[in-house]
Amino acid sequence: MKYINQNKLNKIKLTKDNFYVLIDFDRTLTKGNSISCWRILYYSDLLGNDFKEKYDKIHDKTFPNENESKEIKQNAYSERFEEYMELLKQKELNDEIIKKAVQKTNLQLRDGAKEFLKKMYEANVPVIIISCSIGNVLIEYLKSNNCYYNNIHIYANYYNDYGKHICNVTPYNKSEISFSQEVKDKINNRDYTLLLGDLIDDINMIEQGRLENTVTVGFLDKKITENLKLYKENFDIVLTDNSSYRELEKILN
Repeated sequence: MKYINQNKLNKIKLTKDNFYVLIDFDRTLTKGNSISCWRILYYSDLLGNDFKEKYDKIHDKTFPNENESKEIKQNAYSERFEEYMELLKQKELNDEIIKKAVQKTNLQLRDGAKEFLKKMYEANVPVIIISCSIGNVLIEYLKSNNCYYNNIHIYANYYNDYGKHICNVTPYNKSEISFSQEVKDKINNRDYTLLLGDLIDDINMIEQGRLENTVTVGFLDKKITENLKLYKENFDIVLTDNSSYRELEKILN
């Protein structure tokens, strides 16, 4: 199933020189029924027998009710990620463990996603990934799939040798991410944006004032009947049932 705001697409003609990509990772670049990037470490069994139990306790304790305010949900996610990072520090996570975990994972990219990233690289289109996942794992995963190109810039939650993290990205603060000067320079003269996400809040990756010049794409793979109307109201293109990037490219072409 697909929905297309054809009027919007008729107004915006994307060429390789006039747009950049803003994109989520989990269940956007990856399949809708895939595990999250965080869960790569969870299912790897490389961090000790008690890791899953401690991870689950953190997750359950800080999981916010959907009816709570955005501020409360933001604080809950921030607390969760802080505790995750502390747990990873205790487990002495390192690059070698991350590589082994990625090699074992069954996380899957959407059909055509690798080809889409390659085309963006060949066309020199900047791709900015804003993800709530752990950046170190995300990068290693893209590398292992031979699709981590130098036009890709990733804003996520990074783990380093001291157990600290950078960005503190949650589903509710993506609008607050400040791009580096390098990224700003690369997108400064591009009039349009192609934004892709799987949550309504992913639209906040772009400033409200730029939405008119943005083609928004929403992947809807869960509770389709209940959520379709809301997604149609918020996204210019809605794709369901684990749609591929090949289908998206046909629409955009």
